[in-house]
Amino acid sequence: MLSRENVTREALSGLEAQRAANMMEEKRRRAEAEQKSPAVAALLARRQRLFFSGVRGAFASPQKAKEISGSMQREMEDINAQLRAALIDCGLPEDYLQPVYRCALCRDTGYVGEPVHEQCSCLKRAVMNRLYQAEGLQGLERENFASFDESIFPDEPIEGRKLTQRGHIRKIRAYCEEYADTFAADEGKGLLLCGRSGLGKTFLMNCVAQRVLERGYSVVVVSAYKLIEAMRRFQFGEEGVEQVQDMLSCDLLCIDDLGSEPMLRGVTVSSIYHIVNERRSANRAIVITTNLDSDQLYEKYEDRIGARLTDPSRMKVIPFIGVDVRRFAAKV
Repeated sequence: MLSRENVTREALSGLEAQRAANMMEEKRRRAEAEQKSPAVAALLARRQRLFFSGVRGAFASPQKAKEISGSMQREMEDINAQLRAALIDCGLPEDYLQPVYRCALCRDTGYVGEPVHEQCSCLKRAVMNRLYQAEGLQGLERENFASFDESIFPDEPIEGRKLTQRGHIRKIRAYCEEYADTFAADEGKGLLLCGRSGLGKTFLMNCVAQRVLERGYSVVVVSAYKLIEAMRRFQFGEEGVEQVQDMLSCDLLCIDDLGSEPMLRGVTVSSIYHIVNERRSANRAIVITTNLDSDQLYEKYEDRIGARLTDPSRMKVIPFIGVDVRRFAAKV
């Protein structure tokens, strides 16, 4: 497993390179603006002289530092107003010479907060994406709401129902998108996507994961098999402390194909209970896909897990019905 420390170091190195690129872009924009407008060049030079003269004056007369600062601020505001107007006059945006940041929240430092520094969501997202690319996050560029194609689902009524499979999946997609768009950390509301294979459960789970990740939250996508393997290694002291901690502490945990994992005595059921219960206690959400229905979940994982996975106050159970779209596509 990748070391979180090393990955964080790589991410911070990337942010350092981004800051250098930001400075180059700022210099390029300044040169462009000065070349386009002598007025802009004159105002920039005047602003720089004002700044240095104010600093020298404050050092020379500490007792007048407050007065000098106030006067300098008023004059600086006047220069900046003229500068914004001059930029517009030469066809550039009025904020063209503002500092350039990819993440305005941390200004591409990776940290926010004063006096206590905490990791910015952009840094958390970069680290989490690198750590868990093997678990599916690298595929979210392909499996997202923008690429969702409802036309692959049959448009004939589902047996015993008036609604078509395409109409049914359209409703599920709309619900999942609303869930992702309104997702908030520590609310603890999750989804249980259940039904047979080939009905779109994993794809829509990935859609939710991508949108939530895009909104700045930390997301872990892991198969049930790999979750149990990580918990087994952790339980027997081999490794995996950081991976388990991430599954417990991320804003959204997505578990794919629950029920396909090996049933290891003393490991599987207790591990799933631990993950589900700890996240539930901390009000952290889980999205799960499974081929099992509610009764089968109770039978396979005992009442205490089944009850938590189907609790209507915390989990929205969404049944997927119809025919395997892969077989349907093969017939078309």
